[in-house]
Amino acid sequence: MKKEIILVLIGFALGFFFARITVKENDRERLVAGKTVKGTVYADFKLGKELREFETSITELPSIFWKVDTVNNYITHSVDTGKIIADFILKREYSFNVFNNEQGKLDIKQVVQYNRIQSFDYTFTPIHIEKTTYRKPLIMPYFSATYNTLNYVGVGGGFFIKDLGLEYNYLYNNISGNRAHQFGVKYKF
Repeated sequence: MKKEIILVLIGFALGFFFARITVKENDRERLVAGKTVKGTVYADFKLGKELREFETSITELPSIFWKVDTVNNYITHSVDTGKIIADFILKREYSFNVFNNEQGKLDIKQVVQYNRIQSFDYTFTPIHIEKTTYRKPLIMPYFSATYNTLNYVGVGGGFFIKDLGLEYNYLYNNISGNRAHQFGVKYKF
């Protein structure tokens, strides 16, 4: 009786350590949106090194700022100062998406007035790849207890290696006192 109990305990101990061996089952990747960052940058008219200004010629003005001769329908060489001032004080709001791809999404909203950026709003939602690796134990131990109509009580266990299982049961007849051993093979479908 001592030998059988020791063998069963050794079997359980081996099953425990073999069960810790795992095999890689599969990987799954998915894109996950990160925390959205929002902000506003108000323009400072004294930007220093970041501000670059270039003087251009008046001849490079767009045609909408030149006076048009309504009789002959041609542009004269005089500048329409009223249109330049109206364009200068006009407040423009730009809103556009810079990119929306696997790196994330960046939306921009700008306010431009007096030929300068007044404010710059942004919304950035980063996207990162989340990789999940599923691992499945190579050896799965199990414990079993049985009783049958011949008055045998069984205690045992075994292990599965992938889909194939080996089993051992120690059987005891509670009426006659007979003892027996049972070995088995199992297959999971």
